[in-house]
Amino acid sequence: MNYGQLKVFFLLIILSVTFISCKSAKSNPDAGIADARSAAIHVLSQFEAGEFSQIYKEAAPVFKQTGPEAKFVAQFQQTLKQTGTFKNQKESSHEARPDDTYVLIYRLVNERFITDMHLTFIRSKSGKMELAGIHEHDEPKN
Repeated sequence: MNYGQLKVFFLLIILSVTFISCKSAKSNPDAGIADARSAAIHVLSQFEAGEFSQIYKEAAPVFKQTGPEAKFVAQFQQTLKQTGTFKNQKESSHEARPDDTYVLIYRLVNERFITDMHLTFIRSKSGKMELAGIHEHDEPKN
């Protein structure tokens, strides 16, 4: 093998290892769930603090397509006023979907309701987990 062939050979090895590493990181659901869980804890702490504007600003672009920031903030301020703050936040389940979205479900309790909050996260191009969706299901406390 001459020097040029050796360079090409090593370049191909480096590219192969890089491709395999990227593919492994992307398809590792445990790592994705861990990152999504960390992001969910951050979002839930923002909910507790009433930082709704910050939640919206840090969310994925797809999240922002559902409506303007002012509407999102007003809706959650109203909810907070009606129900009080969440307590006893416990993850009840999680799911890594084939499309690289991660859904974590938290059971939350406030003064009036028991709520299952579904938080959906996607990974941005920079690698950060971003909030892509929120869905709540409330059951009145007895």
